[in-house]
Amino acid sequence: MKPRVILVTGCDSRQFPLARCLIASVAAHAAADGIDLGFIDGGLGAADRAHLATLPIAVRPIAWDFDFPTRAVFEATAPGVATLFGKLRMRRLFPGYDVYLWLDADTWVQDWTAIPWMAAEAPRHELLIGLEFDRAYFLGHLDWKMWRHFGGWYGEAFGPEIAAALDRKPMINTGVYAMAADTPLWDLWEWLYRQAMQRQADHRRGPLFMSEQTALNVAVHHHRMRWASLPAACNWLCHLAVPMWDPTAGRLVEPSPPHDPIRILHLSGWSKDRAHRIPGRDGRPYRSRLFHPLEVEPDPTEA
Repeated sequence: MKPRVILVTGCDSRQFPLARCLIASVAAHAAADGIDLGFIDGGLGAADRAHLATLPIAVRPIAWDFDFPTRAVFEATAPGVATLFGKLRMRRLFPGYDVYLWLDADTWVQDWTAIPWMAAEAPRHELLIGLEFDRAYFLGHLDWKMWRHFGGWYGEAFGPEIAAALDRKPMINTGVYAMAADTPLWDLWEWLYRQAMQRQADHRRGPLFMSEQTALNVAVHHHRMRWASLPAACNWLCHLAVPMWDPTAGRLVEPSPPHDPIRILHLSGWSKDRAHRIPGRDGRPYRSRLFHPLEVEPDPTEA
């Protein structure tokens, strides 16, 4: 029997324009393939909710159900952070599915075939997810300083012993993943996340915002839960390497040979806040915000 699959995203009102791009990139394909859509409301405005009401998408609110030192600050100033908690509660928010796919609101799908493929593979591997690790990333911002930075995150959230155990382990990125409903990873991930949030008391510290990601890394790397790695093309992290434009094919491709097509683009980190100068396979530079629907123009500085 074909598994029941739901593709979920979520955010607050600040990121909703990006979420609209994501939904536009998948809605028709999902309907054709019988994949349901879900949205976790982490603080949307009235107009945002009205837009979602016009779409075939199930919407669920999210709120923390446990106390931690910075909860009141986040609820007052950054309610969208609760969406990160929703990522590991999808089974409870949208019960009845066999496979849960998550895509961050700042992603969009260029090649839909990645989604049914992930959905089909998830039951066998329990978790399909990508690493912040690719040959192209080492040409940009990824170097040994990043691992030292990650070590600080683990130390603050989980203590020095786990930080040492995960030293220089490649970071798993939770922006795109597929999980089987019956994997025990869900409960371990949530337990570790609660621990991390309760250990950290300064709402200004970056590791707090990464706690759902570091918790999953501890579950996989330290507790050795089952998983399989996605290719970077299924979660292309633009803050680590901008993609290449193939004007002949009319699509974004990996910047390293043989320039395979990017399947899911992730406007990670600062990359969502600017126009990018991107290389072309024809040797010419181009410019694009990399939003969906994609608009790419020759770089005017080269005219």
